[in-house]
Amino acid sequence: MAEPSPEDDLVLPPVPLATGSVVRVGGTGRRVSSVELVVSTEDGGELRIPLEHHHGAWWPPAERGAPPAGVYADRVPPADHPHPEG
Repeated sequence: MAEPSPEDDLVLPPVPLATGSVVRVGGTGRRVSSVELVVSTEDGGELRIPLEHHHGAWWPPAERGAPPAGVYADRVPPADHPHPEG
């Protein structure tokens, strides 16, 4: 099997992926304390990417350094795409 190319790497856009602070479940509103993007892999694995809350929206992680093993996807937006809100 051929190695995947860099174009195949998962990249999160430098835009909010969700907004708001309440989720409706069963007709009731519940306050949101965290939001994660869950990525399932072909081998049955799962990666959780915690989103960061800024200015009423949930953004991809700002940290561009080496992520803890099993916590973040292998790639996030490159450092030359700064968070639009600063």
